[in-house]
Amino acid sequence: MAGLASLLVCDGPAVDRMGGFVDARGMSIRLSALLAFLLPAVLGAEQWFKGNTHCHTILCGHADSSPEVVAQWYHDHGYNFVILSEHNKFIDPKTVKLKGEIREDFLMVPGEEVTGPTHSTAMNVTRLVPWEFKDKNRSKVMQWQVDETKKAGGVTILNHPNSPIIRAAEILPVKDLYMFELYNAHPATKNFGDAHRPSMEQLWDALLEKGKIIYGVASDDAHKFAKWDERHDNPGRGWVMVRAKELSSSAVTKAMTEGSFYSTSGVILSKLVRGKSSIELAVDEKETARELTSEFLFGRPVKKGEPGTFVEFIGPQGEVVQASSGGKASCALKGDYLRGKVIHRVKKKDGSLREYYAWTQPIFGDGR
Repeated sequence: MAGLASLLVCDGPAVDRMGGFVDARGMSIRLSALLAFLLPAVLGAEQWFKGNTHCHTILCGHADSSPEVVAQWYHDHGYNFVILSEHNKFIDPKTVKLKGEIREDFLMVPGEEVTGPTHSTAMNVTRLVPWEFKDKNRSKVMQWQVDETKKAGGVTILNHPNSPIIRAAEILPVKDLYMFELYNAHPATKNFGDAHRPSMEQLWDALLEKGKIIYGVASDDAHKFAKWDERHDNPGRGWVMVRAKELSSSAVTKAMTEGSFYSTSGVILSKLVRGKSSIELAVDEKETARELTSEFLFGRPVKKGEPGTFVEFIGPQGEVVQASSGGKASCALKGDYLRGKVIHRVKKKDGSLREYYAWTQPIFGDGR
């Protein structure tokens, strides 16, 4: 995990959407953006890539579009990579044919949603991962999924652990599980908890407090690409921004397992420095505003709060160790771990309040 020590996002118009080299509507590639994609690769510098690790096609039986239509949507809307994570089916990206001119900076990472008593994305696998193992002990189920995914050349992301409810005590014994879905944009998931389950951030803190190295992923878990409504599980409502040396399946996967990414439901960062003993971040107000003009983003309804951008730094037991208004902040490590969270609250034309978020990955007091 040593590669996490310093993550720096560069400001500037050349890097559009921090790796999504298309205009605001995802329609055209600009020359400056193309150069921004090619030059870092030539120089060996790290770049930022926008991706989604969890979505579905008609092959699952409860989604509405073909693999080609699904992949085309992400291509046409500025994503750099996507995983077609079908339930217990392996979709070879080589078999998915897109229409028109294919962007140089778009990649389909092979994957599968291994679906049993627990669900997980098998990221960057070379073949179908078996799913038949069943046991009343869900720690054993998760470990089996992790091990089988490793045998297929990939890594595991534990999906929507609030549906079904998976407790921290069940996740803690699982070895080599470095990622889970902190935010799954499917309307049926309970990301923020309820009377029967903790929020995903509470679950995350419970794991981090016990010393587990695990990173929080945002995905859209989209099933509906033909019908659009806030109540539908549409694409574009949660994603990751990954910093990697190149846009390849192996490089993106490696970066994520090392925590070299942040997760978002609409907030874009212009700066993120994760040092050994502090985190510094800044919100890209222009790009965030542009994201929020999207017809796909609705945000989380809230009942109170002042509109604006707010930053929280969170430590053990979920304690907010520092809070500030505005889009720039930094905080020193004050415990066993520290993570950052941006809250962007907007008052809509109808008077309602909606919140959008970005989450950094944690840093640890022992230098992990």
